[in-house]
Amino acid sequence: MSDNELPTVKFGVNLDAFNQVRAAAQALADAGMPEALAEFDREFQQAQRLSRQFVLQAGAKEVDAAQKLESSLVGHSKSRYVPTGTLQGSIKPEVSPDGLSVSVAPHATTAQVKQARGGKADGKVTPYGPFVEFGTYKMAPEPFMKPSGERVANELKGDFENTVRRAIE
Repeated sequence: MSDNELPTVKFGVNLDAFNQVRAAAQALADAGMPEALAEFDREFQQAQRLSRQFVLQAGAKEVDAAQKLESSLVGHSKSRYVPTGTLQGSIKPEVSPDGLSVSVAPHATTAQVKQARGGKADGKVTPYGPFVEFGTYKMAPEPFMKPSGERVANELKGDFENTVRRAIE
C-alpha cells in the first residue's frame, strides 16, 4: 500500500450466479415453458433492484460507523493527531456506475486539515486519511476505516441473505 493510498472499505454484490439460473430458465423455455424465462427476468430485475438498495445501505452504514469511530477513537492525546472534524466529514461513499458496489473512504487532504487548524492551505492534494489510519514516522497509526469496515461487514452478513430471499419470493 502506498503512502497516498486511501484507506477504503468496499462492499459489493456479485450477481454472476444468476447466469446459471438464466441458463436453466432458458432450457425450460426451450422445452415448452416460456413462462420460466419471463419469471426469471422478473426475479432477476427484483434481485438487481434489491441489491442496489443493499449496496446503498451498506455504504451509509459504513460512513456512519467510520465517522463515529474516527470521532471517538482517533486523536484525543493518544497521538499527535488533533481532530478538527475535517477527516470525519470527508468520509464519503462512491457507488459504482452499475450500483452494485460502493467504496467508502476519507477524502480530506493535508491542505484542508491545515486550513481547519487555522493555517494557510498550501494547495497540496495529499490525502490525509492514510497518515491517520496507517501512521507516519511521527504519528502512531489510529485505524478507523478497517475496524469500522469489519464491524459493518459482520452486521451485513445476514442482511444480504435476507435480500436474496426477498428477491426470489
